[in-house]
Amino acid sequence: GSIAKGETLATTGNNGKTIACSICHGAGLKGVGDIPRLAGVHPTYLARQLYNIKMGNSNGMAAALMKPVVANLTDDDILNIAAYVASLPEN
Repeated sequence: GSIAKGETLATTGNNGKTIACSICHGAGLKGVGDIPRLAGVHPTYLARQLYNIKMGNSNGMAAALMKPVVANLTDDDILNIAAYVASLPEN
């Protein structure tokens, strides 16, 4: 169920809980310009990044842009998103 729950969050924003990842990370979450690819990224790495941004442990321009995106996510939401994104093909 984690992948399905993560897909809902990542593709629709789940009714305002967050925003659809593709808005910034592009079609298939393959990245756009300086915005990184998410598809196929290791789930532990992605979950750690999202958690660190949410908790204020990551700083910089990219983290600042992501703070409102992750603000309402629970730890389970983060794990579900990470599971979904890791299931996507890189190419």
